[in-house]
Amino acid sequence: MMILCKIFLLTLTLLPVEDIKWQRVDTEEQISFLFPNYPQKLQKLVQGIPSTIYQTKDLTCVAGVVCSDLSSKNIKLDNETAMLFYEELKKGTLAMETAILKNESSVPYENLLIKEIEYSIIKGKYEMTYYKRFIFRDNYIYQISIGGRTRHLDILQKEREVFFNSITFSSKHS
Repeated sequence: MMILCKIFLLTLTLLPVEDIKWQRVDTEEQISFLFPNYPQKLQKLVQGIPSTIYQTKDLTCVAGVVCSDLSSKNIKLDNETAMLFYEELKKGTLAMETAILKNESSVPYENLLIKEIEYSIIKGKYEMTYYKRFIFRDNYIYQISIGGRTRHLDILQKEREVFFNSITFSSKHS
């Protein structure tokens, strides 16, 4: 019986990502994206900035979207301010002792500043790889991330493509 369970679990991890029924998540924060299942939604207030966090996981990956609304701080996000925020957020992301920055790039997209980092950490006895995008739009900072064990990098990269390519933005609410 135990061997059947192991075979079943192994088979599940080998299924192609395309077979997963990804769900569209439309948010009040003007961003929409696909998740492999229904997300948990949390509200946080960090240094007076309201943030909404959407997070989920499947058999191999964890994914999250953090939407921070700077409207209450009367901060106008121009390129210079956005780059300052990006450097601070990147530094905070890589603050773990085992974090190693593997790649950093800019992502071209319709006049938005989008920066992406790839990094790894050691979590317990496993190496984990994460991809994180920082998107600066209107008065929002979006932090979009997906990660998993480095040994499942092929699955992680497929899910990353589905997840990152699913992101769309809506117009401001009137």
